[in-house]
Amino acid sequence: MQGRLCGELAASIARYLTQGDTEAEAGSEGATYYHESEPAFEDATRILKEFGLVRPVPRDDKPDETWYCRHALTMSCETMPARLACAIPADDERIEALLSAFLAIACQHDGLSSERAPFTPPSDYRAALRALARAGYAQAVGSAYRWTDKTGPAMERIEAWDQQGRSLATLREEDRLAQADAAWRTMPETIRRAHFGKQPVRVVPVVEALTMSWRDGAWHPVTREVPAVSDGQIALARRLIDLAQGRG
Repeated sequence: MQGRLCGELAASIARYLTQGDTEAEAGSEGATYYHESEPAFEDATRILKEFGLVRPVPRDDKPDETWYCRHALTMSCETMPARLACAIPADDERIEALLSAFLAIACQHDGLSSERAPFTPPSDYRAALRALARAGYAQAVGSAYRWTDKTGPAMERIEAWDQQGRSLATLREEDRLAQADAAWRTMPETIRRAHFGKQPVRVVPVVEALTMSWRDGAWHPVTREVPAVSDGQIALARRLIDLAQGRG
């Protein structure tokens, strides 16, 4: 079971990494990719090399460079689960590094949920989630899955959960909703009339009002030294518009 789990996780990683290969089908033997000096891709490449699933493809002009070069799959993704099922012992400690690499790729780069609520995985990840459920890292909920506490250390390593096992994305969303509710309740009437008195309410003016007046959870006199707009302010503005239009 441990070896097959490793194979399914490795296959998901390899399929994602090689999806940009224009000369071979993603996940096929020989398909190549470059790790782009992206930490998640570098970590994934290191662990795949440890399992013998990728090899460097040095450039002709730099034959001795075996890291800053493309890497090729030594077998197809379809072969990996069965191959590793026969090769990986149950007490192989590399599973934790492979799990972290899988979660970093799937959750941080490919949209797989890292939150505690049940989620439906895309088809490319269903085999991996079934294997994770058999090993206790996930739990089936009908056709969906939810992460278990056993996944906590790996989720913490990729900075998706805190030490109490809480999803940081969920905590950020809860904070955004609380901020928006407070901003709407305490909004000065001048701002309410100027930006919410006409329909449709537009996002850009609301973001500007937040940038100039909303700081540290309270409204302040307008400042002309406007800081850069953040993604959080845009999300907060959209939530305020929902509240104004009765979609709270």
